[in-house]
Amino acid sequence: MAGRHFKESSQQPSAVQQRQPVRRQQYAAPRQGVVRASAAPQSRGRAPRFEPEPPRRRHVAGTVVAVVIAVLIVACGVSGFLLFRSAQKVKSDSTVLMAQASVLKDNLKNGDTGGLSTSLSIIQDRTTSINDEVHAPLWSVAAHLPVVGQDIQSVQTLGSSAKDLVDNALAPICQSLSGKKLSDLLQDGSVNIPMLKEVSAAVSGAIPTIKADAETISSLPKARIPQVQAVLDKVQEPLGKAGGMLDQLQPILNVLPQMFGEGGQRSYLIIAQNNSELRATGGLPGSWGVLTVTDGKIEMNGDFTSILHQPGLQVQITEEERAASGSNMDVDPAQVNTIPDFSRVGALSRDFWAQAGYGNVDGVIAIDPVFLQRLLSLTGGFTAADGSTIDGTNAASMLLSETYWRLGNDTGAQDAYFSSVAAMAFKTVMNNLGGVGVSDLWKTIDESAQQDRLLVWMANEDEEAVMDTLGFSGKLASDPTKPELGVFEYDSTWSKIDWFASIKTQIGEGVQNADGTTTYAVTTAITNIMTPEQAATAPLYVSGYNPAKRTNGDMLTMMMFYAPAGGTITNMNVNGYQNGDWTEATFQGHQVLRGLFQTDAQETTTFTYNVVVPAGATQAMTLRTTPLAQESLM
Repeated sequence: MAGRHFKESSQQPSAVQQRQPVRRQQYAAPRQGVVRASAAPQSRGRAPRFEPEPPRRRHVAGTVVAVVIAVLIVACGVSGFLLFRSAQKVKSDSTVLMAQASVLKDNLKNGDTGGLSTSLSIIQDRTTSINDEVHAPLWSVAAHLPVVGQDIQSVQTLGSSAKDLVDNALAPICQSLSGKKLSDLLQDGSVNIPMLKEVSAAVSGAIPTIKADAETISSLPKARIPQVQAVLDKVQEPLGKAGGMLDQLQPILNVLPQMFGEGGQRSYLIIAQNNSELRATGGLPGSWGVLTVTDGKIEMNGDFTSILHQPGLQVQITEEERAASGSNMDVDPAQVNTIPDFSRVGALSRDFWAQAGYGNVDGVIAIDPVFLQRLLSLTGGFTAADGSTIDGTNAASMLLSETYWRLGNDTGAQDAYFSSVAAMAFKTVMNNLGGVGVSDLWKTIDESAQQDRLLVWMANEDEEAVMDTLGFSGKLASDPTKPELGVFEYDSTWSKIDWFASIKTQIGEGVQNADGTTTYAVTTAITNIMTPEQAATAPLYVSGYNPAKRTNGDMLTMMMFYAPAGGTITNMNVNGYQNGDWTEATFQGHQVLRGLFQTDAQETTTFTYNVVVPAGATQAMTLRTTPLAQESLM
């Protein structure tokens, strides 16, 4: 028995000592060697007579004992065989269950609610079968055996928890989706608020069950039986993480209906970032427009416009923001995103928009053409007014490069083209998004958000907290235990030359120092891939207007290095042309190094430096960087 130790006797008991038959006293035969009294009284001093036990009775007792032992052996063998067969049935049911769970997961991802019902029915049937089997009498007896009994109890707990999860969590969620598909949730440019609330309510109702069962399963002890431990290894860690994820999910479900304008109207400022003219969060915020959501119905409120360089605007920024950016971001919306914290960029953009006379908005959403291209790869493309096709293979190159070369320096033609394309892109996406698989859509959104190609700021604090949870907020990492290096850029060429910018950062293995801190050797290289032929023929709108350019292909880039929270950047060395000195500043507690560099066509500017992260860091240092126009160049 686990936790107790016994010393075995050197003498082994006989079979008779182990199990003696019950005998009535008046018929009990005396054992061999026991004194038998004679009829006549014995005289004092006479030794007693010993008589051997009658042979027939001795043989009967031995036979009875042997039979009893044999019966016990057979009974145990049969029980073991039956338990083995039962375990095999559980294994078979589990195989079917896991296969159907995979099918159900795919059905959820793809919005196949018909297949969802079929998979759920099979899963419920097999889960019930498994739970009934592991709570059968043989299993209950085995659960009290020494050593392995604890493992059997764990199997029974798994069976009970699995049935509870299926019946009281999975089933209600699937039933809320019964007969529905994603196209029902988003149809004709409208979000179905009642359906959204129904599904949200089902998920919210399932959360307590999921958390309770996850905690129960995660707390099961390490198993002695390898097969049981293999099962625990598969389920304990994912379920342990599920608790934290569910804590984050509930606030999201709470705010979704109001974000989609339940019972009223919401307005969101959409900013298209142009990565061919880099800014810290992505690119020049060239086009601004308002999206309204009225009780679920999504519409663009007019055409996209520009408020860049508009006189008379001024928003309130901190001196820290001014020093870190080195720009006039408080008076020109074109520079508003020269700092990398979108939670501030969004708020300042809201203020600029209101000052320009366009009213207040409830949030700001920044997107770039790479994100649009990913959406079009899901929804299908469209034909622009000039006959060109824009789809999931070429949207970024059309909007960030080819149009500028084709239309040259005619900014009026550019604005008209981009306005038309924006309207058609919005219509195409909204009309076809309902037919997109849930998994594919979420992957596109999540990937783009992680790369800062989709950024969201909300005026409502609860909603902004949800954006932060989802990874959409674009805030700077502030946790010293999870160090993140920031490498950001913004264009100083005054052009669209950054289509040709290749910027790559390599982080070496961390080396722990005596004081517990860790040092990383880092290399960042910016390469101008423009060819001499392209440099010679590029429109001025592409090559740039900055008089500091040395040649037509010269690229001027403000490089900004943000140390991780609690960390420092040291030993910075540059191989390239630097225009001016380094400026060191602080932003939200982060050390910032900022400098202007010029890289001619087919040249590379290289930065080598060390980054020291705090002693309390528990994870390897990661990188956050400005998303470029061409993904392959990052």
